[in-house]
Parts: sequence; C-alpha cells; structure tokens
Amino acid sequence: MRTTPYTLKLSNGHGWHIIASKQAAPWVDRLATVMELRRTEQNGYPKLIFLDKGEEVGNASSTGLNMAYLPGSGWRLHDFKWLHFYSHDDVPDKICRFGNDDTHGLDIVRMWQSLHPIYERALGNGGMPFHAGLAEWNGKGALFAASGGTGKSTCCRRLPSPWRALGDDEALIVKDKQGTYTAHPFPTWSEYIFQRSEKTWDVEQHAPLSALFFLEQADRDEVVAIGTGKASVYITESSTQICRRNWRHLDKKEEVRQKMAMFDNACALAKEVPAYILRVSLTGEFWRLVEEVVTSH
Repeated sequence: MRTTPYTLKLSNGHGWHIIASKQAAPWVDRLATVMELRRTEQNGYPKLIFLDKGEEVGNASSTGLNMAYLPGSGWRLHDFKWLHFYSHDDVPDKICRFGNDDTHGLDIVRMWQSLHPIYERALGNGGMPFHAGLAEWNGKGALFAASGGTGKSTCCRRLPSPWRALGDDEALIVKDKQGTYTAHPFPTWSEYIFQRSEKTWDVEQHAPLSALFFLEQADRDEVVAIGTGKASVYITESSTQICRRNWRHLDKKEEVRQKMAMFDNACALAKEVPAYILRVSLTGEFWRLVEEVVTSH
C-alpha cells in the first residue's frame, strides 16, 4: 500500500521521519508541501505516524503500515479534539490520528496542531518555538518578535538585499550539544486559515542565532539592549504565544512540566544570545541598527 515518507531534519542533528497510512497520505502530502519537506527512505529518526479517523492504534492491519514493532497496548491518549496524539513510554515514536471534523479551517488547525510533538521534543532539548519573524544577513540569524499584528511581517518585508526573510511569524529555536542556538522558519498558518495565499516555507533552512529583537512601534528607530532577566521574561512570553494553543489540551501536570522547561530554556538562551528592544518607525532604516548589532556578535 502507498505510504508517504518524509523527513524533517533539524540543524542540531535531531529530526522526524514522517509517515502516513494510505488514508492519511493526501493530508500529509499537503502538510509536507506547506513545509517543503522532502521524501526520504527510512532513517534513524523517531517516527511521526499519521492515521485517519477510525484506524486503530497498534493494529498494523488497519493502516497498511509496518507498525508491528510498536507496542500493541499501553499507549496514552492526548486528545487535542481535531487531532489525537498517542505516546508510549517504551518508544520515541508518536502516533497522530485525525478527529472527525473535515472543515477546511479545522484541517489547517490540525496541521498546526501536528507540530506539537516537534515542539515538545525541542523543549526537552533546550529549544523552543518562537512567535517571531526570522531573517538572515551575512550568514547570521536574527529573530524579530512581537504579538500578532504589531510589525513582524512588515519588518520582514522591508528588509533589503542582502537580507533574506526566511519566515515572518513563527520559528523553531534548537540547541545542539555544543550549546549553539539556531533557528528554523515555520509556516505562517494564518495564510492558509484565512486563504490569503498558498505560500510554502522551507523549514529545514536555518540560521545561527546572533540576536533577538523585541519590536515596538515608535517615531524613530532605536535599539536598546536588555538584561538577561528581562530577556528571559520576553523570551518566555514569545514562546508561550505559540505553545498555549496546545497547552489547554494537556493535563495539568504535563502543562506545568512544559512551562517549567520553557522558562529554564529561556533563561539559558538569554545568557547566550543578546536581546534588544527594537523601536521601529514607519520610514526609517531600522535594519542598519540591526546590522550593527549582528556584526558585533
């Protein structure tokens, strides 16, 4: 039977092998298109296995997949309403099964939710999702963080060459064994929810993280360094803006565990990557201030 093998490879050496049952394959194909994932053969990464509604977890014959190596029982259900996650203490693989609603908007939300295991694992390894635009200049990465509608996308669009805007709304920060932080662009899901475009994002692209900028609208451009304590709070807030949409589906113990991991990771990140308030005017060349900061690190 037809399956859909894709790989998500992250810059810290981690990754996921993404497979689907025949029934779920068209949906996963679309997810892979949005994230520009590539088809691959089996590899050593943990599997993210997608099943359609009604297909039985632990029953290989119901899916057409080779799942005989997985435990037949002992799976814990995490009910995200439109997507059900199953985890097991004995294997790193995750199983995701669709909920019952096939509405277009909810289908995109389901794709958004499907990133939960990816973000969860990143949190467990010192990284985190981030509500920010990601741009690269001369081989160095900068994140531009703000709440929705307060300038991330506009700033990314205004950046002139040789700047490259890799993503304008969501990024994944990962940390390698040497303690180096890099960032990957992740999709702007609102583009699909509101059917504004069919844009795609190469999520395997990445840039070494040189600085974090927290945006404020202003009459003149200005960059102001902030200390590690304040930066830790800002980082936590930015990551929370991404994670809270899924936290409501977790049990309280798991929610607290993830929040604690996020704050610990934010404190560590603030010590290694400098953070700034970036005040941006409508007509100024704010990127020149950013270039001065990035050049110094």
